[in-house]
Amino acid sequence: MARVLTCALAFSVLFSILAPPRAAQAQDAFSCIEELSDDEVRYRIRYIQEKMDDGKPQATRWRYIWMSLWLAGGGGMTYAAVNAARDNNDPDKFGWAYLAGGAYFFGLMHAVLPAPDVWGAKRIRKMDEGTEEARRAKLQYATETLKNASGAQEMMGGALGVGASLIYGVVGGTIKATSWTGSSRGLTAALYVAPPVLMGLQTATAPRSSVAAYEAYRGIACSSKYYERSEEGADFDFSVAPGGANLKITF
Repeated sequence: MARVLTCALAFSVLFSILAPPRAAQAQDAFSCIEELSDDEVRYRIRYIQEKMDDGKPQATRWRYIWMSLWLAGGGGMTYAAVNAARDNNDPDKFGWAYLAGGAYFFGLMHAVLPAPDVWGAKRIRKMDEGTEEARRAKLQYATETLKNASGAQEMMGGALGVGASLIYGVVGGTIKATSWTGSSRGLTAALYVAPPVLMGLQTATAPRSSVAAYEAYRGIACSSKYYERSEEGADFDFSVAPGGANLKITF
């Protein structure tokens, strides 16, 4: 009965965490690609490449560091579970094996889930841009890549992982506490606490550069903003909004 109540409570908490917010209205970054001039297309491609280049180092470090930590932790806990099995210590064998399984799962998620925030800029740069049609196709791909990178970072930095790890920890801790009452209480506490705490740290340190870049890009994607550059002249940056116009000249 206690196990059922604990699981029900965990699912209730998860639902409250993951309840989707109301959708926000935002500019469609794809609707006007065919209407842009060639200069506007070039500017937007360059803008997306630069934003993704800027965010790549942090995104790469975060993904590979956390993947390594999860997999290394899983290896250590597997070793502890094997030792407990040799000693016929079933409570510890279960606890360490359960924690190891979670660590492997969360670590492999980094390897399985796409990482457009890591490889996106490189792939965009490799695309052909020899003709106006090719540049327009490149902008379409670049916009999709930035959108996907934003979605990936929203997911990895959102409540889903924390909620899943909370349920995983509560279920594992409850099984051990009710199956082997009073045995290795420190490990039982670790089953409850470690998964959500570690996932919370991973979530708190997750990169958000692509999320910010995509939001900023949607603000200019279909505006009258343009970019022109002469060989030795100034850079002109002009935009029109309901509140007025803005002209920026950089030499």
